[in-house]
Amino acid sequence: MGKLGVQNYAGWQHTLFWLSWVSLLIPVYFIGRGVALVSSLLLSGYSDMLDWALFAIFGTALLEVLLIGVYTLTRFWRHQGYPFRRLLLWLTVGILIIPLAAVLGAIYAYVQLAV
Repeated sequence: MGKLGVQNYAGWQHTLFWLSWVSLLIPVYFIGRGVALVSSLLLSGYSDMLDWALFAIFGTALLEVLLIGVYTLTRFWRHQGYPFRRLLLWLTVGILIIPLAAVLGAIYAYVQLAV
C-alpha cells in the first residue's frame, strides 16, 4: 500500500529547491571561514573571552546551517509529500536568518567584551 494523498513535486519546485539548497553553501563557506579564523587564534595561544564567544557563535551557526541542509535534503528525497512551503521556509532560515543572527551576535559580543 502507498501513502494516501502523496503528490510528487513539480519540475519548477525541484529547480527552486536545488537552487536554494546549493545557495546554502554560501553561508556555510563564510561561517566556516569565521570558525577557522577564530579557532586558529585559540590554537595559537590567544584565549581571550571574546575569541571563545565568537567560536561558540560561529560554531553553533555552522552546525545549525549544516543540520538544516541535511534535514531539508532528507525531507525532499524521502517524503515527496512534505509541504514545499515548509522546505523553503527551512532553507530561508538557513540562508538568511541564521547567518544574520550570527553576525548580530558577533557584533554584540565584540561590543560587550572588547569595548
